[in-house]
Amino acid sequence: MSGMDTVAFWDLIDTCGPAGDDYGARLARKLISHLSQGPVEDIVAFAEQLSEVMANLGRAPLRHDLDGGDFLFQRAAVVAAGRVEYERVIEDPARLADFKERMSGHLLLVPDRAYQQFTGHEWRRGHRYSYEYYYCEAGDLPPEASDDDIIAAVRERVAGRDLPPPASEADVAAFERRVGHPMPTLLRRLYLEVANGGFGIWECVSLTSVDDRWFSDVEDLTVAYEAFQTLSDDPDHEPVPKGAVPLMDRGCNMWTVLDFGTPQGRIWDWDPHDCCAFTPTTLAFADWIRGWLEGWIVPGSYRELRVHPASCPKAGQAMSPEEYREREVFRYEP
Repeated sequence: MSGMDTVAFWDLIDTCGPAGDDYGARLARKLISHLSQGPVEDIVAFAEQLSEVMANLGRAPLRHDLDGGDFLFQRAAVVAAGRVEYERVIEDPARLADFKERMSGHLLLVPDRAYQQFTGHEWRRGHRYSYEYYYCEAGDLPPEASDDDIIAAVRERVAGRDLPPPASEADVAAFERRVGHPMPTLLRRLYLEVANGGFGIWECVSLTSVDDRWFSDVEDLTVAYEAFQTLSDDPDHEPVPKGAVPLMDRGCNMWTVLDFGTPQGRIWDWDPHDCCAFTPTTLAFADWIRGWLEGWIVPGSYRELRVHPASCPKAGQAMSPEEYREREVFRYEP
């Protein structure tokens, strides 16, 4: 089945399925068992086909008010249900509601597990479309968009999220003293003018504790910052800049980190699944926010944007934000 095409992909899903009531675990086991027999080309082709159908399900009309995680696993459940159900949802987005209680993440792990079983090595390959990708309804911001324009676009985007009220100037000042650097201007305005956390591709951590609402596994930005700084004491990890603030939990132990010690707020990436766990990216904070609003920054891996050290085989491979924005991916055009 080398060079798996769309027909072969769905034949395999339907032969090993349907997913049943176990959140796709049985289907995933059968797929892994089949693909782990090799060759590698089949595993890669399966991953590419899976990423494409997940992207097809990422159309704006399908998303409604789901957050990034729910939308991801609900789409995976549709694929796990087989080609007929997939085509029904593509034809009639309202059918996605039928999968509200059938969220499945097992399917997304199939290429990784199959590759590991077949080769004995970790899967370190990307695919054309991130599983987490979904289309942006807002369209592109004008090139000359000001911070005011971006703030307005963010406020519009999060209008249905029921976020907490904005933070106070005193809260911002206290955190700046803790970090020893001023907060990048655009982030400061988001906390002061939009909400105390919860904005962003998934949800940025709140600046201060907000009742019982946590936007990650930690209570607030101070807790996240202090926990992250302890990594500097671990000889197995790369040095952490003093101004590095973990801003958004992307799941699977990945974090978007913002360096307060740089004027424009350099985005760093914490991804223990890559060869270099902690690296800067080519993104400034404004690029990152704009990428979320325009649909070309997603919650998953920042692999193509990571600036690896000179000693790493991946050194020199990072894309600029402009290159990354224009790469060939599905993007919703309103």
